[in-house]
Formats: sequence, C-alpha cells, structure tokens
Amino acid sequence: MNEPTTGRPPFPGYAPGEDNPVLETLLAHRSTRAYKDAPVPEVAMDLILEAAQRAPTSSNLQSYSIVVVDDQELLEAMCVLGGNQRYVAECGALLVFCSDISRHIHICRERGYPYRGDQANTLFVTHGDAILACQNASVAAQSMGFGTCMMGNVRNDPPAVSDLLGLPQYVFASVGLAIGIANEDKGLKPRLPRRVMVSRNRYSDAHLEDGLAEYDDVTRRVGLYRGRREPLNDVGPDADDPFTDETYGWCEHTSRRLGGFNQTQRREFGAFLDGKGFSRR
Repeated sequence: MNEPTTGRPPFPGYAPGEDNPVLETLLAHRSTRAYKDAPVPEVAMDLILEAAQRAPTSSNLQSYSIVVVDDQELLEAMCVLGGNQRYVAECGALLVFCSDISRHIHICRERGYPYRGDQANTLFVTHGDAILACQNASVAAQSMGFGTCMMGNVRNDPPAVSDLLGLPQYVFASVGLAIGIANEDKGLKPRLPRRVMVSRNRYSDAHLEDGLAEYDDVTRRVGLYRGRREPLNDVGPDADDPFTDETYGWCEHTSRRLGGFNQTQRREFGAFLDGKGFSRR
C-alpha cells in the first residue's frame, strides 16, 4: 500500500493481520454509567477536544459548539434535568455538544449577505456535526482508558438546559458525553445481526423476522434486561406483566420504550427549536 499523499506513514495497523489500536478501541466500546471520584486531567481533556474538532463536518461549516461542564453544582443540575441519572453527577466531566448556527448568522450579517440557511436541511447538518464530534471525543477518551456514556437526555428539558448553560439564540444542546474513570465494566452488549442492519446496493428487510427472533433470543439468554423491564405504563399501574426476566427480550423492551408515556416528554422539542431560530421547513 502506498503512503498517504500527506507524506505521513500509515497508522500502525492499516494492514490486515496487524495490530490495529483504532479498531480495537471501536470494537471494545461500551457505555459506562458508574465513575470513580476523579477529574479528567487537562492534558487528556485537551486531546479529547482536539479529536472532537477533527471530526468530519459538512462543508467545513463546523456548526457546533462544546460546553465542558466540570463544576459539581452544574453536574448535579444536569443530572436532575437528565432524569436523575447519577452517572452524570459522578463523572469527571460532561461535554455538551450543541448545534450552533449563531456564528454563521453573525458572519452573514457582518458582511451584508442574507442568511438563507433557515431550512430543515440546516437542522440536520448542525445536529449531525455535533453528533460526529461527540463520537470522535468518545473514541478518543476510550482510547486513553476513560469510560464514556452519551447522554441524549440533554433534550428532556431543552429550555432548562439552555438556561443553565447560557446557550444563546441559534444554539441548542444536541447530546452530552460523560467522561471519567470507569467504576464498572458490564462488558459488550450484543448487537442486531448484521443481515438485519446491512444490505447491499438496495435496501432489504428480507432477514427482518428471523434476525429479530435471533437477537431477541440472544438478549434473553444473556439477561440483557434482567431487572430492567419497562413498566406497562400505557396499560395501567396494576396491569399484569406476562413477561419474566427470562422471557423479556429486546423486542418487548424496545416496544415498551417507544410505546410508553416516556415518549411524550419531548413532544415540545419542535416548538423549542422554532423559538431558538431553527427552521423545520
């Protein structure tokens, strides 16, 4: 294999059969929800943030910002706003990745150009930029031995999160990333069979039923949701649950999550985005 056009040698592990630390980190990913009481050293945080900024970004717009939250009072407040998930308060730092078009509107106005990015595509672009940066930061942190966990619950109460972090107009929190020294290792979660997720040249759901059945069986056998069954809150508080920990798998768990009352908590998110200046047209 030829060297890259930059003149730098390929990173170790580019050839099949050789050690590949990048793949090792990616394939060892697991979410960590328990942390030791320790900060993230500045030298490590600097590298994590540098890696985040090296993520792909649409048209080099870099339409995101990162708020590093390491103040304990703010971490506690973010924990409450995120549904009282204790790992948020216990982590060494929480990075909040924000969709941000404020800079673009500023430079357009400053130079006398109309801003015509007020369209739904911009919402996808800026949210995508934020998510990609978050993924880079997570991989970088895990490669240095830290545990991480992404936090979608920054969108549970977006006005309160916006006020707490001082997010101005044209900026909203897309996702959080808890980072710290892991105090647990629950191993890798099984994933859906690849034949369910991946098709070639044209979309196919030919393996949907058999793949779901196989995955459901795997999640039951490994006890993925043991002690974590979602309540039947859309039926009633006294409803009899026909499932046990041994028969409860991914399909039932996912159906309950998506069909439960918890899905109503973000119904106002669209109106919040409108108020922040993000067009959904």
